[in-house]
Amino acid sequence: MADYQIRRKSTSAAREIKASAHYSYITNGITLDGSKFAAGELVVEGQCLARNATTGKFEKVPADDAGGVLKAGYDTPVILDESVQFVLKDDGTNPDVTVGQVLVHGVVYAGMLKNATDGFKKALAGAIRFV
Repeated sequence: MADYQIRRKSTSAAREIKASAHYSYITNGITLDGSKFAAGELVVEGQCLARNATTGKFEKVPADDAGGVLKAGYDTPVILDESVQFVLKDDGTNPDVTVGQVLVHGVVYAGMLKNATDGFKKALAGAIRFV
C-alpha cells in the first residue's frame, strides 16, 4: 500500500499554522474525497475542509452562501495540519486519502489558511480562534 504523506524533502518549506501549543486533532482522522481535488494535487497545511453530508468525505470549503454561513450540505469544518500529495491510481484519478493531523480545537494564524471563508470561521467559533 502506498504512503501518501509528504515527507521532509517533498516541500520547499514548512508552514506553521498553529499560534498556540494547545490544540486538538480529530479522533481517527478524516477521508479526503479524491474526486474533488485536481489530479495529483498537493493539499498544503492550512487548507480549510468541510465534510460533505452526502458522501461523508471531506472537501475544500465551498464558497459561502449569503449571510456568512457554511454552505448547505456541508458540516464538520476542520483545518488540515499536514500537507498531503495525491498519488494517481493506474487509471489517472486520485484515490481517497485518510489523514490524521486535522485541527478541531486551538488557535491558528488566519493569514496562513486557505479557503477560510466567513461561514467557515463562524462555524468553528468557540473551537478554533483565528489570530
